[in-house]
Amino acid sequence: MRASQPIIFFGSDRQMNPDLFRRNLSALCLVVIIILAQTAFARPAPDFGQTPQTPTARPFPPTQYIPNHDFDTIHVALDLHFDWEREQLIGVETMVLRPLLRDLQNIELDAANMTVSSVKLAGAETLKYETDTQKNKLRIALGRSYQPTDELTVVIAYHTNGANKIPGLVGAGLRFIKPSADDPTRPRQIWSQGESEYNHYWFPVYDHPNDFFTSELTATVEKPLTVISNGKLLETKDNGNGTRTFHWKIDQPHASYLSSIIVGEYVPIVSEYAGIPVITNVYPNEVGEGKVTAARLPEMVKFFSEKTDLKYPYAKYAQTIVRDFGGGMENISATTQTDNMIHDARTELDQNTDGLQSHELAHQWFGDYLTCRFWSDIWLNESFATYFQAMWDEHKLGADDFLYSDVKANQDAYLNAWKQGNRHPIVTKNYVSPDSVFDTYAYPRGGAVLHMLRKTLGEDNWWRAINYYLRKYANQPVETEQFRVAIEESTGQSMDWFFDEWLYRMGHPVFRVTQNYDPATKALKLTVEQLQTIDPTSQFPQVAFFQMPVDIEIGTASGRRFEHVQILPKKEQSFTFAVDSTPLLVNFDYRDTLIKEVQFEKTTEQLAYQLTRDDDVLGRVWALGQLAARVNATTTADVEKKQITSELANAVTRDKFWGVRADAATALGTIKDSVARNALIAATKDPNARVRVRAITSLANSKDSSLADLYERFLNDPSYAVIKASTSALGQTKSPAAYESLIKLLEVPSWRDNIKASALVGLTALQDKRALALAFNYAEKGNLPQVRTAAIGLLGAVGGGDAKAFGVISEIATRAFERGDFTLGIPAAEALVSLGDLRGLSVLSELGKSAPAGSQVQTSLTKLQERMRKVASGGVNPNTPPP
Repeated sequence: MRASQPIIFFGSDRQMNPDLFRRNLSALCLVVIIILAQTAFARPAPDFGQTPQTPTARPFPPTQYIPNHDFDTIHVALDLHFDWEREQLIGVETMVLRPLLRDLQNIELDAANMTVSSVKLAGAETLKYETDTQKNKLRIALGRSYQPTDELTVVIAYHTNGANKIPGLVGAGLRFIKPSADDPTRPRQIWSQGESEYNHYWFPVYDHPNDFFTSELTATVEKPLTVISNGKLLETKDNGNGTRTFHWKIDQPHASYLSSIIVGEYVPIVSEYAGIPVITNVYPNEVGEGKVTAARLPEMVKFFSEKTDLKYPYAKYAQTIVRDFGGGMENISATTQTDNMIHDARTELDQNTDGLQSHELAHQWFGDYLTCRFWSDIWLNESFATYFQAMWDEHKLGADDFLYSDVKANQDAYLNAWKQGNRHPIVTKNYVSPDSVFDTYAYPRGGAVLHMLRKTLGEDNWWRAINYYLRKYANQPVETEQFRVAIEESTGQSMDWFFDEWLYRMGHPVFRVTQNYDPATKALKLTVEQLQTIDPTSQFPQVAFFQMPVDIEIGTASGRRFEHVQILPKKEQSFTFAVDSTPLLVNFDYRDTLIKEVQFEKTTEQLAYQLTRDDDVLGRVWALGQLAARVNATTTADVEKKQITSELANAVTRDKFWGVRADAATALGTIKDSVARNALIAATKDPNARVRVRAITSLANSKDSSLADLYERFLNDPSYAVIKASTSALGQTKSPAAYESLIKLLEVPSWRDNIKASALVGLTALQDKRALALAFNYAEKGNLPQVRTAAIGLLGAVGGGDAKAFGVISEIATRAFERGDFTLGIPAAEALVSLGDLRGLSVLSELGKSAPAGSQVQTSLTKLQERMRKVASGGVNPNTPPP
C-alpha cells in the first residue's frame, strides 16, 4: 500500500505516500499534509548535524510470532448479497482445505463482527461451531478426524453486523458509501480493505499472510452498479429483476488480505500490455480526466515486466477509484485507489499521480506474487514497491529527478524519523501490532537500503538476483533470509554483512571527513571517522561501525576522476590519492548512495565551486545546504554572507535542475536583502511551477505589501499550485486590494474547485472580517470536501467574537467524528483552536472519545487541547500555526 495524494496534494514537491498514511491510521497526517503541501512546494532541508544519539527511551515492543496453522487453505469461494440499509453483507462461503496435522478434528478461523447461521460440509453434513466475539474466532468441530491426505470442503452461511469503522482509518472489512445530508453528491459504493488483517471482518478465514489460496467471488448488485474483484471476470448475468450477478475468479494463490471487492458505478478505461487488459475504473463524469491520469499505466506494466524479466502474472490489471480512501491498496490484480488520484491535464503542470500508480502496480510482483510470510518482513512488500516506484521515476524522469525526489527524499524521511526517536531495525519481530510495521522503516528507509544494495551488487547482478528471487518463490510467502540466499545463489555474492548491518540492526554511519592536500607530493589525503555511538536506551541490535563501498569524486583544473574505496568497520580510516594539482572538488559518496550523516568542513569558495561545477545533482544540493546554513550563522562575516547570497542568487536562476533552483529559492527566503529579493522575483518566472511556488512562498515570508501586485499577476497562472501559493502570499500582505482579488477567484471554475479552495486559503491568511459570510457559506454541506475544509479554516481565522461561529465549527467537528470522517473533523478541531473560544476545550475532549484508541487522531486531539490551554493562558495567539 501506499505514503500522501499521489493522491495529488497539489503544491508539494514530491508525491507523498498515502499507502503509508492509511496503514498508520493517521488521519491527522492525511489532513495536515494536504494543508501544508497545498501551501507550498517547500521541502525543508533536515538538520542532521545535531541528531541526538541517545533519545528518551521508548518502551520495548513485544515479540510477535507467526501463529500456529493446523490446515492449509486451498480455495475460497464467496457468494454475496448486500443490505444497503443495514450496511450488511449476506454471504455463503465455500472453503476447501487440507489438514497439516494428523487427526485434525477442529479448525479455527478468524471471524469478526458477523453472525454465523450455519456450518456444514459440502455433502450437507451439519457441523457444530462456536463464535468467540472476544477473540474474533469461529471454531468448527469437523465431526471426525482428518489426515493430511484428506481434502474437505466447509460451507459457512453468515452475515456481517453493520458498518464497522474501527479499527483502521478507513474501516475494517467492508465500507458502505452512500449519499448523506452532509454530502448528497457521495456515490453509492461498497469497498473492502484487508491489510493488515481485516478481511475476516467480511468473510471467515485464516487471516494471516503465510497461507496462500486461490479464490473466486460471486456478487449480486442492483443496476447500474458493477462489481470489481480479483482475477478474471468469468460471467456477468442479468437476473431480469433489476440486478446483475458478477462472477470473478483468480487461479493464482495469494494471501487472505489481498482478496477484495468494490461495488459502484464505473466506466472502464481499457488499454493493454502484451494482450493483458490494463484497466482504470473511473466515475462516469470523469472519463476524460481518468484518461489523462492513467495515460502512462500500460507503459508502467511494460517497464516492470521487462526489468524484472517476469511478464505481469495475472489475467488483468485493474485500478479502481473509491471515495473516503486514503491512498492505494495493492489487492491482487485489482488495486483500490483513492478517487483523489484522478486529475485534469492542468494538474499535470504541477505533478501527476504516477508515484501512487507505479507503487501499487509494483506490488503485484512484490507483495502479491511474492508476499511477506509475516509482518516482521513487511519490507519485502513495501520497500520493494517504494524502490520500484523510484526506478520508474528514474526511467521516466531521468537520473537527477530520481536522485533528488526519491533517493535523497527516502534518506531524509528516514533520518528525520531517527532524529525524532523512531529507531528500530527494518526486520524485527518486536513491534506493537501488524498495523504498526507500516512505518518509515518499511517504506523510505527500506527503499534507500535497496538502492544501496543495487549499487553494491552492480546492475547486472542486481537484476539477475531480482529475477531469480521472483521465479524461485513464485506465488509463495517469503522471508528476508530467502531473499538473501537468492542473491547468493544467483550471483555468488555473499551479502551476509550487508543484511546484518542494514536490515537486522538499526542505525546509520555518522561520518566526519577531512581533506588535506600536500602540494609538494601532490597527494590528497582523506580521513574518514565514524562518529556514531550505540544508543544505550534501546534494546534493539545496533551497529557499532559500518562497512560499505563508497565512490569519491575528485576534481582538479585538468578534469575529474572517481575513486572507489571500501569503508571498513572501524573508528578511523585514511585514503591517499595522487592528483595532478590542487583539488577543486572532493565529493565524498558521489550521488549519495549511502544512508548517512556527514560532516565535511569546506571553505565557502570550495562550496561555491561545488554548487556551480559538480555534475552530481545531490552534490550541488549538499553544497547549497551548507551555504544556506552558513549564511544565517551569527559567526559568518558580512562580506562572506554577501558572497553566499550571490551564489544562491545565481543558483536560483541558472542551475539546470529544478530541484536545486527550488532549494535555492527556499534558502533565499531566509535572507533579508535586496539581492535575495530580486533573485526570488526573477525566480517567479521559472518555467517549472515547483520553482515558482518556492520563490513565491519565500517572498511571502516578508509579508511585504509592495509585492501584492506581483502575487496578483500569478492568480491567473496555469499552475494550480502557483495560484495556491499566490493566494496565501497575497493574503499575508494585508493589501487593501487583496480582498476583492481573492473574492473574484471564488467564481473561477477549476478541477474539483481547486482554485476556489485556494481563494479561501488566501482569505484565511488575509483575516479580513468581511469574509465571515463566505466562510459560513462554503463550510456548508454540499460543497466539495477541499472547499469545506478551507472554509472551516477561514471561519476559525475570522469568526472570533461571532455568536454563530463556535456552534457551526463544533457541529461540523462533532458530526464528522461521529461518522469517522477525520479528514473533515481534524481541520474543524484545528479551527476551534484558531477561533480562540475556550469552550473548545470541552468539545475537543468529547471528540477524543470518538477517535480510534491509540491512533494518531487521538494524539493530535491531545496536542490541540494543549494548544487551546496555551491560548487560555495567553501563551499563544490562537491563529499562530502549530510548530
